[in-house]
Amino acid sequence: MSRRSVFASLRALWSMGVALFMAAGSAAPARADVALPHVIGSHMVLQQQSDVALWGTADAGEEVTVAPSWTKEVATTKAGADGRFRVKVKTPAAGGPFTITIRGKNTIELDDVLVGEVWLCGGQSNMEWAFAYGGVLDLEKERAAANDPQIRLCDTPNRAALAPESDGTFEWTPCTPESVNGFSCVGYFFARELRKALNVPVGLIGVNWGGTVAEAWVSEEGLARFPQFQPAIERVKKQHASEAAGGVAKTAADATAQWWAALDREDLGVLHGWAAPAFDDGGWEAATVPSTWSGELEKFDGVAWYRRAFEIPAALAEKELDLGLGAIDDMDQCFLDGEKIAGTESPGHWTEPRHYRITAAKATAGRHVLALRVVDTAGQGGLTGKPEEVRLAVAKGDASLPLAGEWKLRVGLDARRFPPLPADPQEINPNTPTVLWNGLVNPVVPFGVRGALWYQGESNRGRAAEYSDLMPALIADWRKRFERDLPFLFVQIAPFNYDGTRTATSELRQAQLQTLRVPNTGMAVTMDIGDPGNIHPANKQEVGRRLSLWALAMTYGKKDVECCGPLFESAAVEGAAMRVKFQHAKGLVAKDGAPKLFEVAGADGKFTPAIAKVDGETVVVASPVVKEPKSVRFGFTDGEATNLFNGAGLPASPFCVIGANDAK
Repeated sequence: MSRRSVFASLRALWSMGVALFMAAGSAAPARADVALPHVIGSHMVLQQQSDVALWGTADAGEEVTVAPSWTKEVATTKAGADGRFRVKVKTPAAGGPFTITIRGKNTIELDDVLVGEVWLCGGQSNMEWAFAYGGVLDLEKERAAANDPQIRLCDTPNRAALAPESDGTFEWTPCTPESVNGFSCVGYFFARELRKALNVPVGLIGVNWGGTVAEAWVSEEGLARFPQFQPAIERVKKQHASEAAGGVAKTAADATAQWWAALDREDLGVLHGWAAPAFDDGGWEAATVPSTWSGELEKFDGVAWYRRAFEIPAALAEKELDLGLGAIDDMDQCFLDGEKIAGTESPGHWTEPRHYRITAAKATAGRHVLALRVVDTAGQGGLTGKPEEVRLAVAKGDASLPLAGEWKLRVGLDARRFPPLPADPQEINPNTPTVLWNGLVNPVVPFGVRGALWYQGESNRGRAAEYSDLMPALIADWRKRFERDLPFLFVQIAPFNYDGTRTATSELRQAQLQTLRVPNTGMAVTMDIGDPGNIHPANKQEVGRRLSLWALAMTYGKKDVECCGPLFESAAVEGAAMRVKFQHAKGLVAKDGAPKLFEVAGADGKFTPAIAKVDGETVVVASPVVKEPKSVRFGFTDGEATNLFNGAGLPASPFCVIGANDAK
């Protein structure tokens, strides 16, 4: 197994989990006063022309009234014996702002409430990816233009939990360049397209976490028919019971902290204060940042320290700052003026750009020193991002300071002198089944939403057969919990070079294609807008637009909208050739020459590249090597783009069909 494969599997055991809190369940809110979950608040968007749920807690038996300003009708209920109440409120057509008054023994006034279209934004890092992370097409221009108070954003910090939680730290904000900076770009660009087409308010609720697997986002009940997940679920339940009885959680973060402590005892950089601002680094060698380790460091595994002095100008002083460092291979700790401020202290994040927060109190005008401790345990190391990603920027604004260029470098501890990373599959982490459902999705239930957007799958590569069952289970689970047939729109993973694991990538895409068999689902194909060298491609605009096409055509009934590119319909043998028929193929065309990435196989099942040509709304494929073709596939690749499109400019989905003869 390659080191990248190892790190990919370790990702399921470790996470951005240095800051992870595994919760034993929600603490009951204080009684006497009516209280609402955070997802219900001022500035929110409620789903139009729907019976939406509003819920909260009060004294047992306490009468609670809910009075929206768009109607004279008042909903009345009583809190149950457990102190919980819930009412259904009928919403009008899109509009607002409105107020909602909730009265019990106290009164809560929600203001600036809009009524429109509400969508969940779920998945892993490509859904989580925000302007603040850099690497987005036309970033500065797009962020500056993201100023639409009719789009409302609701987000929460990443949180995994051992049992379903009833609340989270959600907060609704109108969309501004400042508020959108840390929100899902795909979600925002989707909302922007809906605003153009529908001219109604749009609300987005972000429930996403980079590097996570699908089974973490499904409830215990939703995973009941998957025996492979039951041991992990039992561990979660056992730990929850232990914590409820006063036990102490043992998480991956605990083992991580112990490993770093062992490293500290040997690393000269720690022992001799290489992060201190007064340390004399005059004897250190110059190093270009960003760059991978080369020369004598090319085959080095271990610790290297970087230092850079810089001035914080008045434009950035006393403001919360985002420190961007680009991707780092593999782990790191970051120090400002000798004090550790952040770090990525678990493996598997070697492609992820770093973004660390510097508080306004630390961002004083004048000279400062950054020190970076980079730990590489196998293969190539270093700072591997792009120069424009290495900068200091106002977290809620446009001012920035480039930090790429010459830094100081000194080699620290050789990897052969410190212990290997622990990898205990018994430990609970954000990729454990159910824990993200518990901590991030359940607190939103049963908020009224129109549908769900989903961009995930990279972390489930290698388990495509399982994924083809798991995604329908996830969709069914979410629909049951939200008490409606949610349109579920997802993104097929983009081209990226996964260290030659072509089969795993293509089979995962095939599993995603098969998910379209679930009614009321749609898939945005990205085979033309990926980046073989970056798992987080920059063109998030087109991803959001393609998701919106499915919403407009399928959910909102826009007859003039083509929602997707060509989708495999059938394949038939015609002598020594095969004819592939597609749906959504009007205007079928291959850009820049003949269709590429088609392959055929005979009875032996060995695929070979085929010559392909467009014939109306079909493609005819043949190979001189395969005289009697039986099977055909298309786009069976890791990182290579396809070139087959329909007249709407949307790309064809990859597919593989074995034993074709009018196969469907």
